[in-house]
Amino acid sequence: MNPFWKKTTRHMAIVGISLGVVGHLLGRAFLIAHQMYAGGAYNPENERVLWQTPLVMAIVGVLMTGGLDLVFGRRQKPATVKVPSNPPSGHGS
Repeated sequence: MNPFWKKTTRHMAIVGISLGVVGHLLGRAFLIAHQMYAGGAYNPENERVLWQTPLVMAIVGVLMTGGLDLVFGRRQKPATVKVPSNPPSGHGS
């Protein structure tokens, strides 16, 4: 596995986990808001929001991160660095 794939995999893992957590928090907030505005009524069908929202957010984020890393990572060119053949005198020991 070359460094490009290591970096991309690391980015995708970070994005997937963080968006999964954010999605879970948004799902909880939706359920709380729904229960407040519904007069305290509970609808068991709405519980699927707790797993659907984080899953969808994580999948979309991972796909977008992987795609962007792939597109922009392959378009980068290594920077050329000019190194002088003889270092300037008077520096160091």
